[in-house]
Amino acid sequence: MTSKNSFLVNLKQNAERRTWSILLFAITFFFVLPVTLMVNFSSLIKYTEEQFLAKQMLNSFKDVVAVNPFIMAVTLIFAIIAAIHGFSYLYSRKKTDMYLSVPVSIQKRFVAIFINSMLMYIVPYIIFLVITIIIAGTYGVNDTYIIKMAFVSFGINTLFYIAVYAVTSIAVMLTGNLPVTVLGTATLLCYENGVKLLLLGMSSNYFKTYSQYSDEKFLKTWFSPLGIFVKFQGDFSSALKDSLNVMPIVGKAALHLAVLAIVYMVITFLLYKARPSEACSKSMAFKRSKKVIKRLIMIPIALVFSLFFESASGGSLGGAIFGMAAGIILCHSVIQAIYEQDLKAAFKDKRSIIYIAVVAGFIFAVFKFDIMGYDKYIPNENKLVSGTISLDSPFGNRASFYDNEYDAVTGDKYRFENMNIIDKSLLCDIAYTASQEIDNYTKGYGSEENPYTMTATMKYTLSNGKNVYRNIYFDYKENEELLNRIYADVNFKENYIQLFDSVFTSNESLYEIQYSNDFITETLEQNKNSELINAYKKDFIDMSFSDVSNTLACGYLEMYAVVKDENKQDTDMDNSMTIYYEFPVFDSFENTKAFLANEGIDINQKADKDDVFSITVYNYEVNTQPVEITDVEQIGQILDSVYSRSQEYYSAVDFVLNDNYDVDITFKPEKYNGYYNVTCGFKKGMVPDFIEQN
Repeated sequence: MTSKNSFLVNLKQNAERRTWSILLFAITFFFVLPVTLMVNFSSLIKYTEEQFLAKQMLNSFKDVVAVNPFIMAVTLIFAIIAAIHGFSYLYSRKKTDMYLSVPVSIQKRFVAIFINSMLMYIVPYIIFLVITIIIAGTYGVNDTYIIKMAFVSFGINTLFYIAVYAVTSIAVMLTGNLPVTVLGTATLLCYENGVKLLLLGMSSNYFKTYSQYSDEKFLKTWFSPLGIFVKFQGDFSSALKDSLNVMPIVGKAALHLAVLAIVYMVITFLLYKARPSEACSKSMAFKRSKKVIKRLIMIPIALVFSLFFESASGGSLGGAIFGMAAGIILCHSVIQAIYEQDLKAAFKDKRSIIYIAVVAGFIFAVFKFDIMGYDKYIPNENKLVSGTISLDSPFGNRASFYDNEYDAVTGDKYRFENMNIIDKSLLCDIAYTASQEIDNYTKGYGSEENPYTMTATMKYTLSNGKNVYRNIYFDYKENEELLNRIYADVNFKENYIQLFDSVFTSNESLYEIQYSNDFITETLEQNKNSELINAYKKDFIDMSFSDVSNTLACGYLEMYAVVKDENKQDTDMDNSMTIYYEFPVFDSFENTKAFLANEGIDINQKADKDDVFSITVYNYEVNTQPVEITDVEQIGQILDSVYSRSQEYYSAVDFVLNDNYDVDITFKPEKYNGYYNVTCGFKKGMVPDFIEQN
């Protein structure tokens, strides 16, 4: 009984010593929760129309109690304050001696500080959260699901608080004064993600085939509660917004944070027991940790300096080496001076400079000279399950893609989720071809020395469940056979554009379809949609790369429809939306041509010279003044030599039209019931002589 009472007395005394922290936490939660909600509700009542008010107030309630970014910020700050203030007596030798003279075991003192640190966060948070929910109820806002999510958020925020508290406590135990503790806390919280971002930057800077889709492995956090919580907040907010089940996200993050909190608190307690009393006011409490921490900081700093100076010197290797040397010496000097609290000690422990120069230099060389063969990667066929190739072609880039809720997604995302090429020999041949041309990358893609470059993003799915991404480049003139093999793969064709999946086909009867090449635009009868789409699908499946590589698209089909998203039930928002597709039509598309011909449409029709008012030609090669041409015969020659820019945009490869010229064709008002312009370009080698002479 005496032991229990002494513990409670110790707990009370510790709380009294931290009165200002308790008041700060309580006042902050008062403003962040109930005050914020009342201010938001008052504003909504004043400025929102009555039919939208209930929905907007419900959203505001959710934003305050479930996904409030201010709570994340104050949780982080409060955890750091609680840990530093709770153990602040360790910074003073006098206070430490006083605490050690009190007949309280080290375990009880540690537990008392920990419990008070938890209570000063949890108690005001839960009190003002309940008050906020009651206030919302008085306004008629009492959604049980949001209230549940509020308490879920409270639980995960508390785990985040404990984890950050534990990390900060480790920093307190390792250091001997407040400034170094703050620096140490920032380092421990940000080190993992900082190093990963550095590696990401070096990969994208030095590896020619690096793909942005590889970023996910750098952005996943294992040891930093801050990184884990930031990722959780993004996933949690998105899931709530889309009305998805949040519990798997919450459970995963909660388990991760709980494990980190326990592990870090155990480490804190072990360091607390081992911490020498003479560490007060020193920069570092443990002599053995000095070199380890210093060197772990020096390595990324050296690499950051090398990247900065290399970039500043125009990619110079000498600049990178100079930057690395400067970073090592500067970082070593600063840390050493902080350790010893003496500027004269800046150059002690010179061996660390040599060690870090060797380690950082090796890491730099691995990336700079691709020692590990990153750019030469070819998947092992025995470990390869399937793959995706997202070709960077004009018509592929202009295609539209939608998910099941009709939200727009990128072409790469759509293909990575739907395209699974199982021809392993094809995938390996693509990788091998790209690896053999790696040295051509320095010539520049599409340059005069390397004009026929095809680019693509590859995704290789391996038997161990991992995905490997690469950006690849190869000459499409020299590798026409390989591209024909790619185009012949049915899985590639059916998932390269969104023509064959349920999102497109389920709205087939709704589409309003037009054919256009900019010179003509014709709307087709809606009751013939199925016939036209089936004809186009057959042509697209039969299309080879050779069929379309040396020709411009004749035109394109525009398809759009107004659809209803049944998953979006917001009463204050219209859940209808327009989906829009554009598909190229090539001269080899016999079935599509035949259908359009039956509708009286010649896909190659351009314009009659007598319908043209004037043509303006811009020459960018010599940067002369634009030339306006009104002579009918010259207009006729130009019409025979130009194609609309849209025809190039929907073609299979780039570099078809002459980029040195732009040709603006203006038609007579009676042709299109008003002046109408078409922007064109000359096909290479077809610029009329009188244009070049002018």
